[in-house]
Order: sequence, then structure tokens, then C-alpha cells
Amino acid sequence: MRVGIDARKIADFGIGTYIRGLLQALVAAGENEYVAFAPERVAHLLPPGVEHVIVDAPHYSIRELVAVGRAIDRSRIDLVHAPHYVVPFTSLPFVVTIHDLIHLRHPNPLARMYARRMIGRAVRKSHRVLTVSEAVKCDIVTTFGCDDDHVVVTPNGVGAPFVQAGRAAEGRYFLYVGNDKPHKNVDVLVDAFAKTHGASLVLTGASFDRFREREGVIVTGFVGDGELAALYRGAIALVMPSREEGFGLPALEAMACGCAVITSNASALVEITGDWALHVDANADAITGAMTRIASDEELRRTLASRGLERARTFTWTRCASLTRDAYRASMTR
Repeated sequence: MRVGIDARKIADFGIGTYIRGLLQALVAAGENEYVAFAPERVAHLLPPGVEHVIVDAPHYSIRELVAVGRAIDRSRIDLVHAPHYVVPFTSLPFVVTIHDLIHLRHPNPLARMYARRMIGRAVRKSHRVLTVSEAVKCDIVTTFGCDDDHVVVTPNGVGAPFVQAGRAAEGRYFLYVGNDKPHKNVDVLVDAFAKTHGASLVLTGASFDRFREREGVIVTGFVGDGELAALYRGAIALVMPSREEGFGLPALEAMACGCAVITSNASALVEITGDWALHVDANADAITGAMTRIASDEELRRTLASRGLERARTFTWTRCASLTRDAYRASMTR
């Protein structure tokens, strides 16, 4: 089977990690041929063995629906995989990965309307919907009224830089990893941190310019996987205070690095981290309490870190790719 994958977001932070990890594992399995549709500037991110069709178009635009769709229809493929809910116009069967429904809660009403239309179209016309957690599957089925077996859970994996053995000497800092979108709740995290003592807070991923002058806050911007793994290994704990998540990959990466984890009670975060993390309400007082507790209790940190390592080992890109290939096969027999 020749499978075409829209890889234009391969350099992105969240979906990019998903595309890179999945593509590498799919190619390693060797079962199908894979064609990636992506701009020339990201060619270095494609694994060897993937055919590259150069195509570029602005995201969230009519142009991407048409231009990418035409490239797909000219490429002699059997099945299309859209790793994001905006699916190009194509006459071919397709599967789509919907990572979450957070865009349906966007503060801009036009953005909410666009997301609902695009996600609804993707659910309705796809041969299968893939998603990353049972929490999101339930949300999709409830919101769009599709059959339960139309949505397949294919959890994310942990990349190689985060599974190499070794725990650095613990630093005196808490760590946040991710973007700066409102649902990530970073303002509340910074306010919570201000009530703690004796440690720093490292913010990694976005620019976080508005926090650069806050006492004790260290802003790194985006860092590569190697540096990120080192930050996980040296932290007191990763703190993930999101009001909503589809999966929560930083929590899993931190666990794989032997780092204790604090998350909010968001459904997907509780599902992925289970009893292997400390869960609290997504407000400043609760987060402060968790940070203070974990900083002062070495035995708790050690227990969470040890159990988290075991949990993280169950999430691999090989497993994600295997479940994805099963969905490809099922889609072609529909």
C-alpha cells in the first residue's frame, strides 16, 4: 500500500513530534510505501525511505485545501493520512488524526466556527479517526455523534533522547515544557511558583517574554531534544498545569527521564500519567501546595520518578505505528 502523509507540520512542537515519531516507526516496520507532502525546507526531518513531494501552502487557508489536495491526487497513492484535523480536498480515502478538541473552545468565535466545520468534515468523511487518548475519543464521539468504532486510540510514544539511561544530579528548579496558549495555564503556574521558596522555575518551549523579569523565572525558549532531556533529568519536577490536554507528551517524556511529575486533573493527563504522577486542581493554591510538597519530600520524588519510568516504557512509537497500520488496513476494507 502507498500511504500519503501530510507532513507540512513536521517541524511543529506537538503535531511535529507526532509526525516525526510516527513516520520513523512506520518506515522501520517496512510494510508500506510512504509519501510525505511537505515544503522543501523540512526535507531534512523526513526519515530515509520516505518519498518527498514538495508542496507548501498557508495553514488554515482555502489554498492549503486545494493545493495539497491536488498534489495528493497526482501522487498515485492508495490512502491519505492527515495528522491534523484540516484535511485537504481529495477524492481518495483518508484517515485523520484529531489530537484534541481544544480549538472548539477558542475565544475567537470565527476560529471556533472554522474548527467545528473542519473537524466535523474530517470525522464525517474519514474512513477512520485516530486520536491519542481515550479521553479525546470520548469527546469526539460525544461531540460529533459518530460510532465508537470509527475512532481508534493510537497513543503517542517517547522519543529516543528521553529513554536513554541516566539521571542527572537534581537541580533546584521546577520545569514547564510547552507552548503559551491560554489552555496551558502558564500564568497560573507562574503565580503559583511565586508563593514557593528555594527553587527556580524554568519555562521551555515558547518565548514567554512577559515572564523574563519575574524573580526566579528562567526562560530558555525552544530547545532541542538533547537539551530538553537534560532539563528533565535535572528538575525537581515537571509541572503541567493545563486546563485541558489531548495527551500531555511532556509529562511522559519527563517520566522517561526519571523526573517526578505534577499535572492538573485534566482527563487526558490523569489517563496518561495515572497513579505515577501527582494530580491537583488547575488553580494557583493547589499547584503551589503540590510544588511545595514535592520539593520537601525526597521519598515522594523518588517514588514518583521510579514508577514513572515503568509507565513511560509502555508508550512507544513502534506501538503507535502498529496501531496506525491496523487502522490503515481497516480503512481499505471499509
